[in-house]
Amino acid sequence: PVWVVLHRYVGLFIAGFLFVAALTGSILAFDNELNEWLNPPPSVMTAGRVPLSPLELREWAQAFAPQAYINNVPLQVKPDVAYLVTLQPPEEPTTGELVELPFNRLWLDPYSGAKVAHESVPDSYWPLTRHNLIPFIVALHYKLALPGEIGVWLFGIAALLWTVDCFIGVYLTFPIRARRASEQERTVVRSPVTWWARWKPAWLVQWPVRSTYRLNIDLHRAGGLWPWVLLLVLAWSSVGFNLYEQVYLPVMQSMFGLTDPMADAPSLPTPQPEPGLSWRKAHRLAQQRMAEQAQAHGFSLLGEETLQYDPARSVFYYVVRTDRDLSAESGGTVLILNAVSGDMIDLSLPSGQNLGMTLHSWLFALHMATVWGIPYKILLALTGIVIAVLCVTGLYLWWKKRRSRFVATGRRLAQS
Repeated sequence: PVWVVLHRYVGLFIAGFLFVAALTGSILAFDNELNEWLNPPPSVMTAGRVPLSPLELREWAQAFAPQAYINNVPLQVKPDVAYLVTLQPPEEPTTGELVELPFNRLWLDPYSGAKVAHESVPDSYWPLTRHNLIPFIVALHYKLALPGEIGVWLFGIAALLWTVDCFIGVYLTFPIRARRASEQERTVVRSPVTWWARWKPAWLVQWPVRSTYRLNIDLHRAGGLWPWVLLLVLAWSSVGFNLYEQVYLPVMQSMFGLTDPMADAPSLPTPQPEPGLSWRKAHRLAQQRMAEQAQAHGFSLLGEETLQYDPARSVFYYVVRTDRDLSAESGGTVLILNAVSGDMIDLSLPSGQNLGMTLHSWLFALHMATVWGIPYKILLALTGIVIAVLCVTGLYLWWKKRRSRFVATGRRLAQS
């Protein structure tokens, strides 16, 4: 009875959050495809031209927007597609407020550096347009699109309760244990069938349907059992997204030895808007350091992804694809470089480095649908629909039982 009550009231608290997260998550399983369809990048004519290097394109972009910061440089130049540069506004020295830029996204011809297009995407979600539709769905997914951190905390608490409730819920589907007979009989009533055979009905939906109430029980129970492992993955990884430092990291460190590369590059008292190294030199040093690490740790480099500068820590993040990555879509191997001295601070490998990092990489890759291509994206989208059904059936069962208790209480009062 204690676990039933806990499951009931935890479910009531998290149902609304999970319903929103589930339906938006079903959409976000295809977020890259949807975003490319809604906002296709400008195309350019190749005509046999040789593309400029990404760092040369960054310099061209900086010339078009000298007042802006460009802290993220994609290291892949795609043929026939304009090169996208994201601009970040500087702070006003006196007030500390961000300076409004005339545009914050810039597309360049990767073969000449000429400006192809530019636009200013607002931080707010209203008015809702094709440009901010996917970011709005993302914000709904993890914080109800609420301002500040309140939505992040609410969803994080809901995710933590969901993680615990995954274990409570599966326990409540177990068959009731055989009852012991009275001491006078000194015997034990043994079930004629095995425990597994008695658990089997919990995985099934009875057909034909006897009643709406029975159908909701079967859907709620079986719907929580079949995708249970994936539900637990989504629940705990959601804690990682919203309560990383507060809950996720301490638990993963203590249980699985997860290492946090950020711990070796703490935040500075005052952010450094500009790196001490030039971008070209930082790139050369990062390539050298990564090649040395590949030889030392026995992994193969497959391609470059991005070079990012973090002003809060004064470090460069050099992201590449290797044979240690889980996803074929994007790289997750990261080398952290001191932006002043050029020394390597840390290396993060998605797999094979330690058990904690491997589990962490799998949890986040499964949540973000970056593994196994379209089939897994479809599975994840369907799982979102199943979670929504669990929320609806759970609320229906609670309402029916609550109404039955009220009716029974009314009858007792009438009889008395």
